[in-house]
Amino acid sequence: MTTQVVTGSLTSVDGRTVPLKSTITDNADNSELKSNDTYTVTSQSIGRFCDGWTIASGYVQAATGICYAYILRNGVNICNINSLSSMALGNGYGSAAVSHKIRIIPGDQLIVRTEV
Repeated sequence: MTTQVVTGSLTSVDGRTVPLKSTITDNADNSELKSNDTYTVTSQSIGRFCDGWTIASGYVQAATGICYAYILRNGVNICNINSLSSMALGNGYGSAAVSHKIRIIPGDQLIVRTEV
């Protein structure tokens, strides 16, 4: 199985941002993208790091391909996140409004699927 580094960002309605970064195994369902430990000290689920935030925009990107990215709550996709199939656009340029604004609660996860 191949892996790739997936990065991204989520931004709240009041302007707070969390950088995201995880190594994800390609073709694996339900892989979680967590906060970037370079900036957040430890890698954490968005439900822990962003507790109480209302998400307004975000993006997820990988070197080769992303099938989907969404916020999972209690087994249900509650919000889609813009995903870029390559890093051609560079960091931050892919940020777009989320499918609908939602308030993050403990236990929420950002789920992605990558492919080669």
